[in-house]
Amino acid sequence: MPFVLVCMAILGGALLTALLLNTTMASGAYEKHDLDRELARLSVQEQDLAAELDRRSSPSELAAAARALGMVRATSPAWLQLSDGSVLGAPAPAGAAG
Repeated sequence: MPFVLVCMAILGGALLTALLLNTTMASGAYEKHDLDRELARLSVQEQDLAAELDRRSSPSELAAAARALGMVRATSPAWLQLSDGSVLGAPAPAGAAG
């Protein structure tokens, strides 16, 4: 009789362990599915943001943004040579020509 009880206890423990393992794996599968959906959503958002950045970085958009800030096109550019502080080119105020 005790042998039968021990076998039943082992069988019951094995079934309970299998049930818990199956439940844990199913829960992990649902979590993985949710994370995959979140990853796909974030990937689409990243692509949208990259496209928006490319659009805003275009020369025409940058020129429009500069005009909106009150900037004007430089007509006679000049450069500073840092080694000796000299000015290369013929600098003039940007608003003087137009």
